[in-house]
Amino acid sequence: MVFLIISIIIFHFILYLVPKKIKRHEIYSIALFSIVLGFCSDVLFDLKYNFYGYFEKGPQLAGFLPILGLFSPAGILFLNFYPFHKTIAMKCTYILVWTLFCLVFEYFSIVFGFFYHNEWKFLYSAIAYPILLLLQIVHFRIYQTYTRKL
Repeated sequence: MVFLIISIIIFHFILYLVPKKIKRHEIYSIALFSIVLGFCSDVLFDLKYNFYGYFEKGPQLAGFLPILGLFSPAGILFLNFYPFHKTIAMKCTYILVWTLFCLVFEYFSIVFGFFYHNEWKFLYSAIAYPILLLLQIVHFRIYQTYTRKL
């Protein structure tokens, strides 16, 4: 639990300090989408299939902390620095770096006991993270398109 709380504080502190390249309403949209995406994937893979989970099996209030405390700032930081106007190679490298970061963070989350794997493997995470990050990008672009038309 200590690792989780320290991580939440660090993520939010970094988010507070970094210069924002995205607008406030976009930050709000990213934060909400990150939470929804986290809940959807966790309900499916944690609660329905029991592939992994937070703390112990089944739903518990502490399981809300990672979703509400980590997913939003991570999504905002990811999209804030995403190289939208760079080459495909740069975009792929950026997604790869974030995927590696997520895998390392997942490993330490397991080591410090706030996350566990049952049937889940790191290979699955290595496949899932780029997909989840791409969903963030697609959602952000759709949101930008809709808000430009207002």
